[in-house]
Amino acid sequence: MTDYLIGAVDDIPEGKGRAFQAGARTIAVFRAKGKFHAMADRCLHRGASISQGEIVEDGALVRCPLHNWAFELTTGEHRLDRRERQRCFPVRIENGQIILTA
Repeated sequence: MTDYLIGAVDDIPEGKGRAFQAGARTIAVFRAKGKFHAMADRCLHRGASISQGEIVEDGALVRCPLHNWAFELTTGEHRLDRRERQRCFPVRIENGQIILTA
């Protein structure tokens, strides 16, 4: 696994997500309730950019913008079918910068 400098914490507003390149992968990074979460940017259902989804349920889930599939931000699990899971990646903050391991 490799560390990637994603950007400054201020690059992602509270309650929003953005897509970033980490090597060959496109990763969605979200800021919810002051914490950062990262998962594969393509929704499992129809391939929509999950970074464009809405963060709901008090920062616990992201809802796909295409068909409203909802995934837990901390685990990537689908809200209704736990067998479905978005791949998640560790993120950390160092000196105001977001670092992703993928």
